[in-house]
Amino acid sequence: MKAIRARRVLAAVAPEFRGRLLVPGDSDYDKQRTVWNAMVDRRPAAIAVCTSTLDVVRAVNAARAEGLPVSVRGGGHSVSGQALCEGGLTIDLSGMRRVTVRAGQGLVEAEGGCRLADLDRATAAHGLAVPAGTVSETGLGGLALGGGTGWLTRSFGLTCDNFVACEVVLADGRVVEASSTERADLFWALRGGGGNFGIVTRFTLRAHRFGPGMLVAVSLYRPEEAYEALAAYADLAPGLPRTIGWHASLKKRLPPYPFVPADRVGEPGLLLIAMWLGDADDPAAAQLRRLTQVGRPWARECLVLPFADGVQRLMDAEFPDGRRYYTKEAHLRGLDEEAIGEIVRFWAEMPMCGEIVLLGLGGALCDVPESDSAFSHRECPWWLEFLLHWQDPRWDAPYAQQAREAVGRLGACVAPGTYLNMRNADEGDDVRALTEAYGGPEKYARLRQVKSRYDPGNNLRSNWNIPPADPGTKPGKPLRRAADQDEEDTWPD
Repeated sequence: MKAIRARRVLAAVAPEFRGRLLVPGDSDYDKQRTVWNAMVDRRPAAIAVCTSTLDVVRAVNAARAEGLPVSVRGGGHSVSGQALCEGGLTIDLSGMRRVTVRAGQGLVEAEGGCRLADLDRATAAHGLAVPAGTVSETGLGGLALGGGTGWLTRSFGLTCDNFVACEVVLADGRVVEASSTERADLFWALRGGGGNFGIVTRFTLRAHRFGPGMLVAVSLYRPEEAYEALAAYADLAPGLPRTIGWHASLKKRLPPYPFVPADRVGEPGLLLIAMWLGDADDPAAAQLRRLTQVGRPWARECLVLPFADGVQRLMDAEFPDGRRYYTKEAHLRGLDEEAIGEIVRFWAEMPMCGEIVLLGLGGALCDVPESDSAFSHRECPWWLEFLLHWQDPRWDAPYAQQAREAVGRLGACVAPGTYLNMRNADEGDDVRALTEAYGGPEKYARLRQVKSRYDPGNNLRSNWNIPPADPGTKPGKPLRRAADQDEEDTWPD
């Protein structure tokens, strides 16, 4: 039956499709269904590798006609594997990676299949940067629609805070533009609501003057020095100006970073990494040096690294494709002694590879009022992230359970909400937690109204799904039929 449906979808798409259409048995099918996390092993009925917005429209219309579920693949970097849907149609945007920089206007247009490396490479040539993630192979679309945190967040906000406009293919095949002045409800939902409302085929983003170099100040601590250093970090980080980002990273095995001594590579260690989020030559940047003196560091270093080809690629080798990944994120109200102790204990004992990261956010993240975008819990001062991986599938369940228990032991320090981009597949059935992640019942209800307006059939549900509002709730403005739309909103079937 799946094969028959796949052939029907291909027949419906093929006449005007300019990309590649793959089904099980095709030579590239297995390669194209492989994603970053090796724990994900799903077999779509067909994969449509699109090269244009019109390709996406054709694929959406064909899937809807056959009643096939749809998933969207950008970079394939989601830990939960939502890029693929079992037995459905995966709309693969990897053939849509063009970036156009309008430097004079401080704007960038990036297609929906771009990876962060594409964006960084294009903007760096103009002395610009768009705030995004920390691994260059991450897909822009999934990261941005879920929020988008990275090294530059404290100065320039989330990736979604820098949206100017989005070109969106809706579930009924129409192509629309969303911005603060056009379909503002959709624009609000796209900024943090994930891929629930349409497939974004083009992002227009604000770019900021930055680089080409970033001043980085790093202090390195042995495990026995970690508690004291993190206590000092917890005291100092909240008072820093937004021109400084300061992250704590407890590494199971220190990588060969340019600031890690060769004899410490492969050993456990805590890195406190401070970054100047402005001009590396600014005399005020000298204040980073004092941050390397907290606690009793074993080594410390200040250096300027290229941003696009250096800092943004620093973590790539640590998190390659093909390992079994599990992530767990928690917002924290504070970092008290008990919480620091629990974090350090888990790190010292954890049997898997990876790292535990503490992010002190704030700054520009809090400039956007909570009600102005779907992204939620901006006020939370600390994020705790477990980024764990291993090779043997026998450890999937016990290692994931250990990570969940570690967060559970933090008790009252854990604040409401989680970062959607870090949620794992095993968290998908917890409706209460998902509602809280989307900002609580009131904001979640608003998101459901937007969903009812733009995807009333919930065709786009391979995501952290927001179902359409129930019948009988206050209705949103109904969609008009395609024939009633303005000409620029409609593609031919």
